[in-house]
Amino acid sequence: MKTLRIMLSFMLLLFVFSNITFPQSDKQINDVVSTLKQKVLLSDAQEQSVLNILSDLKNNISNSPQNKDSLIKEAQTKLESLLDKKQKMKYDILKDDLWKKF
Repeated sequence: MKTLRIMLSFMLLLFVFSNITFPQSDKQINDVVSTLKQKVLLSDAQEQSVLNILSDLKNNISNSPQNKDSLIKEAQTKLESLLDKKQKMKYDILKDDLWKKF
């Protein structure tokens, strides 16, 4: 019984910790991807690529916060290379607000 209580306590702590720390960054990334999907009309493949780019960006910023500006510019370049001409025009309107989130 004591072992079960300890295991349940550990699982509860793990659940609480994971919901406090990780979803905020995932939510931030998902919000940006969702906005781009709706406003720029990303295809499913583009959506997945943008998700990967932004996840990498978030990890890279965590590992090297001093290089944040260059990492954001690199991610912007990657993301923009995925867009066609029409999408790029729509993206340019949103660009500044989206990247401020990082």
